[in-house]
Formats: sequence, C-alpha cells, structure tokens
Amino acid sequence: MNDRVKQTCRELNEDCRKLDEGGYKVNTGKYKVEQFMKLGLLRLFVYLGTRGKALSAEESVFIGEFMGRSYTKQELVKLVRADKLRVDDVIDTVVMLCAPFAEAECDGYIGGGSGRLIAAVNNIALDFIACDGNSTNEETAVLGKLIFRMKNFTGSYLSARGSTTKAAKPEEPEMCAAKEAVGSQPNEEPEPTLDELMDELNALVGLENVKSEIYSLSNLIRVREMREARGFKQPKISLHLVFTGSPGTGKTTVARLIGKIYHCLGAISRGKLVEADRSMLVSGYVGQTAIKTKELCESALGGVLFIDEAYTLTSQRGQNDFGIEAVETLLKFMEDNRDDFVVICAGYTDLMEEFLSSNPGLKSRFNRFIDFPDYTPDELTEIFRLRCDSYKLHIEDEALECARTFFEERCRSKPESFANARDARNYFERVITRQADRLAPMSSPTDEQLMTITVEDVVGVIL
Repeated sequence: MNDRVKQTCRELNEDCRKLDEGGYKVNTGKYKVEQFMKLGLLRLFVYLGTRGKALSAEESVFIGEFMGRSYTKQELVKLVRADKLRVDDVIDTVVMLCAPFAEAECDGYIGGGSGRLIAAVNNIALDFIACDGNSTNEETAVLGKLIFRMKNFTGSYLSARGSTTKAAKPEEPEMCAAKEAVGSQPNEEPEPTLDELMDELNALVGLENVKSEIYSLSNLIRVREMREARGFKQPKISLHLVFTGSPGTGKTTVARLIGKIYHCLGAISRGKLVEADRSMLVSGYVGQTAIKTKELCESALGGVLFIDEAYTLTSQRGQNDFGIEAVETLLKFMEDNRDDFVVICAGYTDLMEEFLSSNPGLKSRFNRFIDFPDYTPDELTEIFRLRCDSYKLHIEDEALECARTFFEERCRSKPESFANARDARNYFERVITRQADRLAPMSSPTDEQLMTITVEDVVGVIL
C-alpha cells in the first residue's frame, strides 16, 4: 500500500468516525459506520482476492495494513467465510455505506461526503487489485459494477432529498496523465476529469449494463498502469470494442465518451471520435478502397474510429465489392498503430457476429462486446421529459401520462421505423410543433402558456 492510498484510508476512517460522532448509522442503526466500513471492505478484498486464485501474500499484507492488524490467509478466508460469499451480497454490503454518507451530505454535515466515499473505495480497491500483479478480469468487472451501483444509489438518494450539493471530485494524479503531458493553453477550456466523464455517463437514461462494463474497462486500464509502474510484466490487452444493439440505443453517444475516457486514462493521445460507415471506407474502383480506408484511419489516429453498421463491409460478397479490402486495410492499420488507435464497431447483434466470423483477424482483435438493449417505455418517457426540461418546458401530469401511453404502444408494436431514443427526440419535436400551432393564434400568450406542454399538445401525435 503506497503513501497516497494510506492517506486515502486515513481520510476515509476520519469521515466514518465523524459520522459516528454525529449519530449517523448504517442499516437502521444496527451498525456504526466505521465498523461497517471495515467489515464491508474486508469482505470485498477477500472476494476479489479469491477470484480464480488463492489469496496472495501481498494481498494479505495489504488487508492487514488496512485493518490495522495482521491476519494469515487462512484466518481471512475463514473470517469472512469466503466460500459462501456471493458477488451481489458483497456489493450490496458496500453500497449500504452510501446511505449515511449521502444523508450527512444532505444535512450539510460532511460536504461532498458521498463523492469522497466512492472515490476512496475505488482507489483503495484498485490498489488492492494491483498489489500482487496477478489479478483477473473478474476483479475489475466486480469493482466496476460496485462503483456504478454506489454512484447510482447516491445520485438517487441526493435527488430524492432535493440536495443541491455536488459530490467532491477526487484528486486524480494517475487518472489524467495525458492532460498533464499535453498541458493547456490559457484560453482553452479545461478537459473533463475522469470522474466528470463517469458522471456524464451515469447521467444517461438506462444502459445499466453498459455503464457497468465501462466502469470495469476503465478500472482495467488503471490497474494495468499501476502494475506496470511497479515493474510487473503485463500482457497486451485490446481496447477495441464491439457495440451490439438496435439503432437509437446510445451507441454513438457512449463511443464519444469512451474516446474521452481513454484519453483521460492516457490510453490514447487525443480522444477524438471519427464516425464512419461503409460509404466512407469502400470505393467502387479497383485500388481506391485501401487508400480511402487508410486516409480515414489516419484522421482518427490518436483517437477512436467508430464504424456504424460495420457488418455491411462484408455482407456484399459480389465480384466487384471491395468491402473485404477495407477490412484488411483496417486490420493492418490497427496492428501498425495498436498503441494509439482504437476501433469501435457497431451494429445488430446477429449481423455483427457474422461480420466478426468473416475474418480471423477481426475475431482476434475484437474480444470485448457491449450490448445496448432497447429502451423501455419508462426510459423513453424519461428521455422525452428530460428533453423538455432542457428547454425549461413544464409538462402537465396528464400530458406526461399520455406520452407514456404512446411509448408503451410504440415499444409493444415495434414498427419497422422504431428507433428507441430517436423516437423520443422525434416525438418531442412533434409535440413542440403542435404546441406552437396551438399558441400561434393567441395575440399575447403568457410566459406560463409559452413554457407549458398540455395534453392537447401530445394527444394524437404520430411518428
């Protein structure tokens, strides 16, 4: 455990003791906060340390330093009954810590306390995972799921309590090394921190599995950097991704965020996203496709190339189709620039499987899949409501229920034109057009009328 993490542990203990002094409790008063924190993180450490391997000597030492006393590996496994631990129980235990921290934050007792708790748990657990250089992908996946759940719980709690306080941002000396190397000009807008990018990700409606996967991926990159800094030899990992799902499920939006997250973590030098489709990669003339594809790849060097409907590159196997040439050129560029070039391919699940099976090189480079499910009626209604909020428009309750009924029918029937979040955006545009038609004949509508969506504006809207 390095000095920075030791300081984080001391600060976490101090916050817990302050909550205990203030009378805040965990689990309806059954446990003191500091006691529960030690128990919860002890269970987390032992669970992480026994995923596909035995608890190592380095991990035992780390736990001893955290707990303030020494344990043998056998004592630790027996103490928390490691053979009985289930991942959801471990996560639920740590998430319960969020309640007293969020409550104290709402009360103004500890400013930004919940943000500090989440940052502390993440940083301490990352250091634990990296301490012996022999971890598994499951460890970072579990931690990613935990941090997502903590952020989700805290955000919901603070929103329900009407808190206007903002969670404290952790110090990020290792998170944004790329920014420090590049520097910033006096008039440039500062680049977002990793925590700010994760908050932006977390603010997206739905996509719980997607968010958890990205938390896990970011932790994997950070742990690798920590291990390398300590001299542990690390195998190469692929940062290329496959996004599967229907149109309008947020794939492009998430791809933009991943580019920024990779850049913030120092995995790529720029973080720029270049969007592409078949027409931008494939030419109709012999010898032109390789040139066209290489030029596009070069424009994305240092960032992310996002190829939507990537399966169209290999689906037309006619004599005069050059999609295969585009794939081969792309694979060569990926190999030649593997340290500063990321490709994200997206499309329907079954068609993407056919695409990856068309070339052995594709299967070997794309080994991480993230599925984007269709939005539910409630999620589409929330997207519509947030769209209205962004323009300071108030929706009457009856109008919002009418919108919910529309999306329920839309999701049930799923016509050929169904496009998930794009439906919510198109619905919003139809609604404000109808509102304008209703208001235009008025000689002098009030401010309230101008900023209110009524049931008359939403009834009968079609897409």
